Amino acid sequence: MKRKQTPKFVAAAASLALVAAACGSDSNDAAETADDAVAEVEEEVDDAMEDDAMEDDAMEDDAMEDDAMEDDAMEDDAMEDDADGPFGPACAAVPEEGEGSFAGMTDDPAATAASNNPLLSTLVTAVGEAGLVDTLNSDGPFTIFAPVNDAFAAIPEEDLAAVLADQDLLTSILTYHVIGGENLDAASLGEAGTSATVNGAELEFGADGTTVNGVDVLCSNVTVANATVHIIGEVLMPPAADAPAAEALAPSGPLCTAVPEEGEGSFAGMTDDPAGTAASNNPALSTLVAAVVEAGLVDTLNSDGPFTIFAPANPAFDALPEGTLETVLADTDLLTSILTLHVVAGEQLSSADLAELDSVTTVNGADITIAPEGDTLSINGQATVGCADVMTANATVHIIDGVLTPA
Repeated sequence: MKRKQTPKFVAAAASLALVAAACGSDSNDAAETADDAVAEVEEEVDDAMEDDAMEDDAMEDDAMEDDAMEDDAMEDDAMEDDADGPFGPACAAVPEEGEGSFAGMTDDPAATAASNNPLLSTLVTAVGEAGLVDTLNSDGPFTIFAPVNDAFAAIPEEDLAAVLADQDLLTSILTYHVIGGENLDAASLGEAGTSATVNGAELEFGADGTTVNGVDVLCSNVTVANATVHIIGEVLMPPAADAPAAEALAPSGPLCTAVPEEGEGSFAGMTDDPAGTAASNNPALSTLVAAVVEAGLVDTLNSDGPFTIFAPANPAFDALPEGTLETVLADTDLLTSILTLHVVAGEQLSSADLAELDSVTTVNGADITIAPEGDTLSINGQATVGCADVMTANATVHIIDGVLTPA
C-alpha cells in the first residue's frame, strides 16, 4: 500500500534540509547548536512518520470494517431472500429443474405452472373438469392454496368421482382455494388473519401464515407468473360444501328407491337444479310440488340458499285425514306456515350434522326436534327420514315419511 505523505512530515523534512545547509556554512562554535537542531528535527521526522503509520493503520482498519459491514448486509439480504422464497417440508418434492421447478414455474400462469408440477396432477384434472383453466391463467393476481395429490387420494373414490361429475359443486370447492386480487405470501397471510375467497366464503390463517383453516401448508411462497401458491395437504371444504362432500354424496334410506335412477329427477340430475326445480322433476315429490306452487314458494326455494329441507314424500300426504290436504291447500297462510316448518335457511345440514343436534329453527320461526330412531332420525316426533342427504344445487334435502305441522 503506497503511503501518503502528510504536511506534517513534509514540513519536518524541509526543516531538516535547512538545518543541514546551515551546518555546512556556520562556524565550529555553532556546530553544537546545529547538532541539537538536527536531533530535534530528526525526532520530529520520526514522530511524523509514526503518525503517518498510525493514520494508515486506521484507514486500513476503516476499510476492513466497511468491507465487513458490506458482507453482513449482503448476508442479511440473502437471508431475507431465502425467507421470502419457497419453504416447507414438501418443497423438496418439487422438481429441481425444468418447467415444474420453482424457477420454471415463475414464467407461467397458475394453471399452466400446476400442469408442469407432478405433485398437483389431480388438482389439474379437477381444474380442467370445472373449466377454470382460463380463469387461473388470467392476469390475476391470485393467492392459491393447491392441494397435493395425496389430499385428493384421501377422499373416498366414489365421493371424489361424484364431485368431479358435479361441475357446480366442484367449482364451489375449487374457488374456495383462491383469493382474487392479491398476491399474499405466508407473512402477509399471518398478518391478514382471514380473507374472502372467490367462492365468497372466508379462509382463516395461522399467525405465521403456514396454516389455512387449520390445515398445514406443506410448501409456502411458490411464485408463478400471476399468483403466489401455497401447497397444502388437504382439500378445503367451503361451509356450504362441507356436508355434500362428507355425507350427502351418498343418499340412503328406504324411500330412496322411489327416486328415478336416471334423468333430471335422479340423484345426479337433481344436483344441477335448485330445490324447487329439482323437486318438480322427482315424481316421488309431486304432491309437495303442488303445495309449494299453491303457496307461491317456488322462487324462494330456487333462490341462492343454502337450505336444509325436509321433503314429505307423496305417501306422507296420502296419510293425512280425508279432506285435510284440500283444506290446507285452500288456505295460503296455513299452507305457507306448514311448508316453511319444513325448511331451515342458511345451512346445508347432512344427516350426520342433524344427528348431533337436538333441534333446529325453521323458516316458520318455530323449532323442530331431532332425535335418533334406530338407523334413522325422528323429525319433530311426526316423521322419520326415509331418504337422507339428497343434494340439489342450493340445498340438502331429506325425504321424510310424514307431514310436519305447527303446534
